[in-house]
Amino acid sequence: MVGQEAEAGRFVWCSARMVPWCALGAATLLGLLAPGWTATAASWPFVIALVLFGMPHGAADWVVAARLAGRDTLGARLAGFTGYLLMMAACTGFMMWQPGVAALLFLLLTVFHFGMADATAVHADADGPLARWGLVMGRGLLLLSTAFATHPEAAWAPFAQIASVFCRGTPWMPDLVALQALAKLGVASGALLAGCSAFARARRGHTRNAALDLAEHALVLAMASLADPLFAVGCFFLGVHAFRHSRRLACTRTILEPPAAPRDLLARLARVHALSLPLMWPTALCLAPICWMLGGLGMHELAVASIAFYMITTLPHHLLGLKLPQPDLTPARDGSADARRPAAVHA
Repeated sequence: MVGQEAEAGRFVWCSARMVPWCALGAATLLGLLAPGWTATAASWPFVIALVLFGMPHGAADWVVAARLAGRDTLGARLAGFTGYLLMMAACTGFMMWQPGVAALLFLLLTVFHFGMADATAVHADADGPLARWGLVMGRGLLLLSTAFATHPEAAWAPFAQIASVFCRGTPWMPDLVALQALAKLGVASGALLAGCSAFARARRGHTRNAALDLAEHALVLAMASLADPLFAVGCFFLGVHAFRHSRRLACTRTILEPPAAPRDLLARLARVHALSLPLMWPTALCLAPICWMLGGLGMHELAVASIAFYMITTLPHHLLGLKLPQPDLTPARDGSADARRPAAVHA
């Protein structure tokens, strides 16, 4: 019993709830006390994410794809990754042709991508379709819709800048007044769906999880309302989404091994970053010309360049994540109040 308690204590600092709540709470507090500072430091979370959790959690896809398919040789890995690269090329072409439409589709996909990862992390998947999809859509809409409802110009600015360098001519761009009105509807819908999810989880007897979900929704809503939108989304991406995905990889034997996984979760998270290194170098080579097109290698240019790169890579990354198996290494289930339930299969 003492050994089990000690093991649980080692993992509590990086539980599926604690790190995200610290990130959300800090960003919300900064938005409340120093909203101007969040605008000044708006690019920082995205820049930090280039080396910590953010870009690495996607760059690990090279190894993830190979290990899921059992590909060992370089030739087999390259052949198996061709579909991923073709989707990136198609997304790049579409972004150059219709950057405004591409941005809106990217935001819609991000609603699903962020929400599905959170639903899996807190085990809402096991409580039925309403619990799962209410949390998926509620979480994604409360983050992005609130950012656009409260700060439409600042929220759209990175996409307008991307369009200006990727597309020649005068492409279609959304009207910000209409976009803000649509975002307000999204906030209301997100709140309703979040409430439905919590109700469904409570009906399954998981009242504590339902309450924790609602508290997390409230933190997301407050952060997106109070902080600069680039800062708020960056903090969510870094401290919530990318952390939870990296943590999931660190709890999945198929991805992490061989060699045998370290006992300490911190060491396993470091290994996830190490798995990302083969794809990080090509990524850096891709980011450099995008930064040059945007005007240099400043913090803001790096942040916007990374967003452009995510517009290109999120679709294949999301589809690959759907193939991830059930986490099976400690602490695969500590995000739930009921550790006896099976971990979710979906990304």
